[in-house]
Amino acid sequence: MITDLIAQPIRFTADIPAWQRLLEALGARLILERPGWLVYAVGSGRVALHQASDDQPPGTTLAFSTTTPVPDAVTTAAKAGVPITLGRPDHGEAGMVSAPDGTAFTLDAPTPVEQDGPPADPRLLVLPIWYGPDTTMIRAVLEGIGARPRLVADDGIWTDLTCDGGGLVAAHREDDTAVELAFEWDGDVEEALALLTAAGVRATLIDETYSRTVQVEDPDGVKEVWINERQSDHYGYTRL
Repeated sequence: MITDLIAQPIRFTADIPAWQRLLEALGARLILERPGWLVYAVGSGRVALHQASDDQPPGTTLAFSTTTPVPDAVTTAAKAGVPITLGRPDHGEAGMVSAPDGTAFTLDAPTPVEQDGPPADPRLLVLPIWYGPDTTMIRAVLEGIGARPRLVADDGIWTDLTCDGGGLVAAHREDDTAVELAFEWDGDVEEALALLTAAGVRATLIDETYSRTVQVEDPDGVKEVWINERQSDHYGYTRL
């Protein structure tokens, strides 16, 4: 069993200060800082910021951590059918996942908390989205590392999953494979908009048919950052 799985997507950025301003406006708390590498705790889950480079341009990659010893987690995930191997990237021992659609990510030990401070705003949950044509495969990989389905669209286009240690992760059917950093807001999303506006971060409220969303201007100009209000209309969805 893989325990205390935490979603901790990595955002590569050419403008770390702008991303810090965005996250801190929403109540995120800095827990670790290294040159070109910062980790924030949000209400549920974590977000890592990494300095972008020519080899790693601005964008998002998936990453997860677990309190299960990494070799044991790799063995458990492999038995569940996850394409994972034990490796040693530059940050230490990690499970290296290489999905059939080309998506790669790591399963690590938890990031240590090295900076004290008030708790993060509990309303903000990290929600990285994994896009691809085969959501069945995506869901199988995520469940194989310990995530649990929460909300499933009847047409199979969307499934979001809960990580027991913190954060969410979603599978979204699209022709092209990609990973996007998004968030969920557990409350009135206009409160998130007010916090961002007060911090000088440009954002817009969008009223969708299923819920409301705040779209935040991406500091790197990649794509708007979505903060989805927790969905209350479950027509066309099954909540597990």
